[in-house]
Amino acid sequence: MQKTAQVVGVAGIVAASVMTGPSAQAASGGGCYSYTEGSTTRATYVDIKTCISAPRRSVGRPDAYITLRSGHPACKIHIRVARSGNSRLMSQKVHSCPRGGIRNKRFTAPDFRDSTAERGEAYATYTQISWTSSGNATLPYRSPWLKLP
Repeated sequence: MQKTAQVVGVAGIVAASVMTGPSAQAASGGGCYSYTEGSTTRATYVDIKTCISAPRRSVGRPDAYITLRSGHPACKIHIRVARSGNSRLMSQKVHSCPRGGIRNKRFTAPDFRDSTAERGEAYATYTQISWTSSGNATLPYRSPWLKLP
């Protein structure tokens, strides 16, 4: 079981996990990583699958699939995309958690464009759940890195 943490800035996390390398001609990387926070017997139980993909040239698409146990406290779902190198925020959206249990419900942030892909930057989606009553939050869980064509 992981402990909840205060909301952590994306910049420090991106700086600690920057991907370097030559620019690709086609999108590379991307996909999803899955995380579990809490215990199946606690109301804060959550499964997070945080994802990033490239639906077309120079466009990134962030999304997340969330499972929350019935009886969970009020919360917000934060979805952000950060670029490696300068930690620029490329896309973000905050969703209110639905009442009651949900299973693999999809949440999105706006697609983003970046015409500087020739410099080799990579992008990652960070998904975080903040429990509004306690002020605590999950860690900002990261997707795999994506390089845009």
